[in-house]
Amino acid sequence: MRQAAAVKLFFVIVICTFYLISFSQIGTFAYQSFFKEPSRFAEGTVIGSVSVSKLSKEEATRIVQEKVNEWKTSTVLQLTYQEKTEALPTQLFTFQVEQSVEQAAAGQPSQLVVQFDEQSFSKLIEEVMAPLSLSSINLKKLKRDIMSIAANLQMGKQSIDLTNYFIEKQGVQKQPISEVMMGNLGESEAEVIAWVSNHPTIEIKGKSLFSLSAYLNKKSEPLSSEGMSIIASAIYQAILPTNFMIVERHTSRDLPNEIPLGYEAKVDKVSRDFRFYNPNTSTYTLQFKAMNNGFRVTLTGLPLVYQYVVKVGEIEYFTPKTIIQYSSLLSPGERRMKQKGKHGILAKVKKEIYDENNHLLKTEIVAEDFYPPSHNIEVRGLELGVDLSNNETNPTNDHQVPSEQDNQGESGQEQEQGESRNEQVNEDEKQSTSPTTSEQNTPSSEQDLDTELYEK
Repeated sequence: MRQAAAVKLFFVIVICTFYLISFSQIGTFAYQSFFKEPSRFAEGTVIGSVSVSKLSKEEATRIVQEKVNEWKTSTVLQLTYQEKTEALPTQLFTFQVEQSVEQAAAGQPSQLVVQFDEQSFSKLIEEVMAPLSLSSINLKKLKRDIMSIAANLQMGKQSIDLTNYFIEKQGVQKQPISEVMMGNLGESEAEVIAWVSNHPTIEIKGKSLFSLSAYLNKKSEPLSSEGMSIIASAIYQAILPTNFMIVERHTSRDLPNEIPLGYEAKVDKVSRDFRFYNPNTSTYTLQFKAMNNGFRVTLTGLPLVYQYVVKVGEIEYFTPKTIIQYSSLLSPGERRMKQKGKHGILAKVKKEIYDENNHLLKTEIVAEDFYPPSHNIEVRGLELGVDLSNNETNPTNDHQVPSEQDNQGESGQEQEQGESRNEQVNEDEKQSTSPTTSEQNTPSSEQDLDTELYEK
């Protein structure tokens, strides 16, 4: 009996002990499950650009997803190459937020897990870079940089310049863009050829303003105004078929024989300069080379996306008027041509812009160059019966011609004209000459250029 009782007591003790131990363990587990706070990220934990310090995984997932949505709606990604820009849609990116939170390293920054539509991206790159191929750039590095922008949720406008990813061995850095020949330099030939020989290249930095006067002053080499104008006109003609922007340009009163119509850029050492801006990010080079009786200018650099065709057209001619002067030194009815006039010219310079498929995008007026006419001066003998007093008081025969003609194109270029060069009669003629009358032979399209009549 005593042995059976001892066995029963032993089992009771074992059962009670097991019960007590199990209850304590289950109670602890239940408390941890229902009452204890979940684990949180350590101080300094960052996912992308979002700080998740002291946040739970659920809270971190919610906040990171909100930032991703904000990034997709507010961020602008642009792919640029020279003068062309295309938007890179943020819809091409797929963010794995939950996976990013699970893989976040405690106490340190981590990137978001992002997937990218590479096929659509490659097509977009080809459109921006045409006519160049994808083999010209380091596509792997480009994708890595774009993925980094997305993975770190960089907000705002993000511009990716494709010229920074060109592979040097592909040989696309230096290609001829335009070429100009300048010949028949006249009296300035010697100094211009000497200058060209001493300055074979001029670099035009990207996103920079170039001033020819500042460049010449920096070199400290003597050059006449005529020589400076010839060099400026050659550069102007070379950069016209590009997207370079003309900031300052002048023309003369009379078109120099050495410069084609529509391509003059007047420069002097006082107030006239030739300035232009390179809007591209890449550097371009002007190469000068002396040729027979002239020189050549070649603009080299990365090829442009669009084609620029320059045309000088809609030329208008203005017939010179005749200024009549009377002299007592000539017989009645006798006439002498003291100055032979010259026709005036108005020429419009236009630029046509074509895309890579040779479709005309737009036509813009670059400049309107105006060279006023030079008037004829004819001296006649006094006619019998001329009443000097009546002529002196007749206001209808006394007109004035503007002394300066301004010509300014739509691009905002300054076109200065010189003073009129009407000549006076000789000193011995002044003593006995009478007021003059005018003869006009002007087309209907001519501007209002009145004849100046002299009283000698």
